[in-house]
Amino acid sequence: MKSTKTKILVIGGYGAVGAILSRKMAEKYPEKLLIAGRNKSKAQELIGKHNLKAQSVFFDLKDISLSDTWLDTVHTAICCIEYLQDDKFIHCCIEKGINYLELATSYEAYLRLLKYQDDFAASNLMLIPGVGLMPGLSGVFAINALSVYPELHSISSFVLLGLGEKHGLDAIRWMIEFANKSFVLETDAGPHTVQTFSDPLKTRLLHEQRPRTFYRFDFGDQHIMNSEMPVKAADTRLAFEIRWINMLIRFCKKMGLLAWIRLINPKTIHRLLGAFPMGSDQFAVQTICKSGEGEQITYLAHGRNEARATAIIGAYVVEEVYEKRTGKGLIRMEELVSFKPFRKYLQANKIEIFIE
Repeated sequence: MKSTKTKILVIGGYGAVGAILSRKMAEKYPEKLLIAGRNKSKAQELIGKHNLKAQSVFFDLKDISLSDTWLDTVHTAICCIEYLQDDKFIHCCIEKGINYLELATSYEAYLRLLKYQDDFAASNLMLIPGVGLMPGLSGVFAINALSVYPELHSISSFVLLGLGEKHGLDAIRWMIEFANKSFVLETDAGPHTVQTFSDPLKTRLLHEQRPRTFYRFDFGDQHIMNSEMPVKAADTRLAFEIRWINMLIRFCKKMGLLAWIRLINPKTIHRLLGAFPMGSDQFAVQTICKSGEGEQITYLAHGRNEARATAIIGAYVVEEVYEKRTGKGLIRMEELVSFKPFRKYLQANKIEIFIE
């Protein structure tokens, strides 16, 4: 009997990342895409503007009903929202037999999904957290390095973000939330509490001539690597393309002003960034993997428009799940993709990959 579970559900499918992901999925799987969110008219507008062969769906994560029969047709769902207030939809996926992917970048989001790995495995479903640039891409680089070295002494990742890109509201909420926090990081000397935008470290990205200063930031990848990979210590740092912006943020951090910025409505910051754009939309992720013998491999991904890159990667992983279904339970992105075809796909989509 032919399966009725043929649909791909994109939650938040008309946002900054979701709209690009929806367009990619509609091109690949016409008539099979459901673009969902609380504003159905925005989904319909996206469909009409790009003449997509897709369907718009009103979908409120706070008010999910298992009696909605259209959910029975969903094969795979990908959530483009960083902050979920509860786990209702995760339970819904288990009940309805839906594979679930998530773009959230935080370690807290990973731990939340980790609780459900046995439930998804028992239901023969796939649960994939952290799809995208971070933590996904750095993890792919680390796994490839581990194919060369059986164990790594350290994994250091550096994320460069441009300010000229029109970031979505969800991304701004995430940045404000994490900009002023402390977090515990595993080091050679054991667990150590660090502050965001502290401990500056200079490094040169492979595509640039001058080194940049990068600062501690609580990306989820470093925690996942420390707990799940044979590595003594992993850390991740962040810098913005405009150098003086980093110094300004560091100054605000020292003066305690970031705590005040958290009180500002994210929508206000979103409007200000739109009114006064600065810099370009470039991004870069560089991961340096060092072996215990002092050898190292450096990987760099570089391109334009971080939201587009996240969507491009998300589309690839959705296709892997939808077409292949090669596992069950919680599977990290780096465990699912094969490096060579993935690299070829990224380069075909104008995301350059350098290895040194």
